Amino acid sequence: MLCIYSSLSYSMTYVYCGLSDGSDWDWLLDQNGNYETIEGTWGRVHQRNGQYFNVFRVTESHFDSKAFSCPAGYTPQPADRGTSRWEVFEIQKPNGTQVLVDSYKTYYNTGGVIPSAYRL
Repeated sequence: MLCIYSSLSYSMTYVYCGLSDGSDWDWLLDQNGNYETIEGTWGRVHQRNGQYFNVFRVTESHFDSKAFSCPAGYTPQPADRGTSRWEVFEIQKPNGTQVLVDSYKTYYNTGGVIPSAYRL
């Protein structure tokens, strides 16, 4: 499924909670009502079929330290710099392996976004 990884620059992004089918989402807020953020690196995961999706790469220890608390059935997801697309977290483990957080994602191809029924 996955074949080529590419990375973009280190940055901060906001976090939202989304349903796994992409039918609903809401911004993740801390106990003071502030938007939750996380630091990491944007990248792309290219697939053999020519499609790709965007990931926000963070270390496992940093992701765990944030202790994101989404409602039942919702998963934390990174918000990609003002777009209305669905991106996912890629957790980098200490042993060098990467794990994708299983959540709804927008697939792209070289011509743009592949149509989807749901948008943020």
